[in-house]
Amino acid sequence: MRPSRESHAPFNCVSVQLVDESVCRYSAGMAVLFSPPMPALPSDDITGLGVLFRLKRNGFGAFPERCFHEPVLSLRALGKPLVIAAGPEAIKAVLATEAASFQRLRMGRRVLSPIVGEGILVSEGDVWRRQRRAMAPAFTPRTVPTLARHIAACADTTLLRISIEKPVDVFALTQTLALDIAAMTMFSMTSETFGVTLRRMVTSFMSGIGQPRPADFLLPPSVPTLTDWRRKHFRRRWVTLIEAIIAERPQRGTQEEARDLFDLLMQAFGGEGGLAGQAVVDEVATMIVAGHETTATALFWAVWLLANTPEWQDAIAEEVRHIDLSPDHAAGALSHLPVTTSVVREALRLFPPAFMTGREAVSDGDLCGQAIPRGAMILLPFWMLHRNPALWKNPAAFDPGRFLNGKEPDRFTFLPFGAGPHVCIGAQLAMTEAVLVLARLVQLYRFKAADEKPVLPVGVLSTRPSRSVLFRFSPRWNCG
Repeated sequence: MRPSRESHAPFNCVSVQLVDESVCRYSAGMAVLFSPPMPALPSDDITGLGVLFRLKRNGFGAFPERCFHEPVLSLRALGKPLVIAAGPEAIKAVLATEAASFQRLRMGRRVLSPIVGEGILVSEGDVWRRQRRAMAPAFTPRTVPTLARHIAACADTTLLRISIEKPVDVFALTQTLALDIAAMTMFSMTSETFGVTLRRMVTSFMSGIGQPRPADFLLPPSVPTLTDWRRKHFRRRWVTLIEAIIAERPQRGTQEEARDLFDLLMQAFGGEGGLAGQAVVDEVATMIVAGHETTATALFWAVWLLANTPEWQDAIAEEVRHIDLSPDHAAGALSHLPVTTSVVREALRLFPPAFMTGREAVSDGDLCGQAIPRGAMILLPFWMLHRNPALWKNPAAFDPGRFLNGKEPDRFTFLPFGAGPHVCIGAQLAMTEAVLVLARLVQLYRFKAADEKPVLPVGVLSTRPSRSVLFRFSPRWNCG
C-alpha cells in the first residue's frame, strides 16, 4: 500500500495505513516526531465483558477511546460492576489519597501467585507492610554504586558480543542481558546454568496461563478452573527452579559485607524475625520476574524507538561520547546522562511495562462523583493516562524533549512505576539499569531495524512486542 501525504499546519504528515494502525512522522523545522503504531481501540459501546475478553489478548486494545474523555467509566460484566478509572484525579484517589478504600484485585493473586507466590506483588495488609518495610533497605540510594557496577559489567559482557555480521533479535538480547543483570545484582552469579530455562518458563507463562481470563475476574477463588489447574502444575516446576538457583548461589561468610540484593534481603528479613523456606522462594521469584521482565521490555521499546528516530540516537551518542561508563565509573555517570534518561522516560510513557493495575472497592463510596459499590472491580490503564490528549501535547508521538531541561509532568499524569503505598519498590534500580545499558549500547553502536514491518505493543502481564524484531548493528566512532 502506497503512503498518502497530507498537509497539517504547522506540521507535514506522512501517514502509512497498516490495517488497524498508522505510523506518522511529523516534521517542523529541525524537530521530528515519530508516532509508533498502536492496536485499534474498541468501539465506545463495548461492554464490561468485552473489555475482559480483550484484556486476555491485549490490554492496549481493551479500552474504548471515551476513557480519554471520561475520567471514570462504569460498565458491567455478567451483572458485576466494572469501573475503568483513567483520569489523573480518579487514579490519585484509588492509589493514594483514598487507598485504604481499595484493595488489590483478587484476580491478581489468582493469576500471579503461580509465579510470585505470596510475595510483595500480591500480598496485602500487615503481611505486605512487613515485607515492604523489610525490603526497603535493599532499594535505597546507598545501594546504587554497587548495583551500577554490576549493571555496567554485565552490559559490557553482553553488548561487546553483539554481531555486526548478521541481524540481532533485540528483545531476546534485552531479555538475556536483563536476566544476567538480575542474576548478578541479586545473587552475585551468572545466569549461565539457568538462564535459558528461566526465560523459557517466564515466556510460556506470559503468553499462556499468565494471561488473565474473564473467569479470573468473575469467579470467586473457591471456584477452580482448568487454567487454575495448569497454573498449579507450573507452580511446582517453577518453585523447583527457584530453589535450585538459590542453592547454587555462592555462600557468604558471616563477617563479609553484603554483596548483592539477596544478602541485603536476608539481613533485612532476619531483623524482621527471619525469612525461611517458601518465603525466600517467593521474594526471590518476585525480584527475578519483576526485575528482569519489566526492564527487558522497557529496554526493547527504548531501542526500537531510537531505531526509528536516528536524530535522538545521535543525541545520546553525543552525550556519551566522552563519558566513562565502565563499572568503576557507572554510578557517577548517571547524573551526566539527561538525554538518555529522557529517552528512557519517554519510552516508559508510551510503553509502560506495567501498563495497567487493578483494585477492588472494599466499601460503598464514590469516585469523581460516580457511585462505586462495594466489590466493584476497578481497572486503571496507565497507558491511556500517558497518552491522554488533554494531558500531553502530541501524546502519541515519541518526544523525549518533553522531559528535558527540568520539565516534569504533573505527578499523577506519568506513572510508569505506579503511585501511593504500592509504588514500585525497585523503580530506582530499574531506571539505573535502563539508562546505563541504553547509554552503553549507543556508545558502542549505531542500529536500525532490519525491516519496516509494524511492531505493536501487547499488554498482558507486561508490555511485550507483537513479534520478534531483528536489528542491524554497526560500530560507532568511539566504541571499545
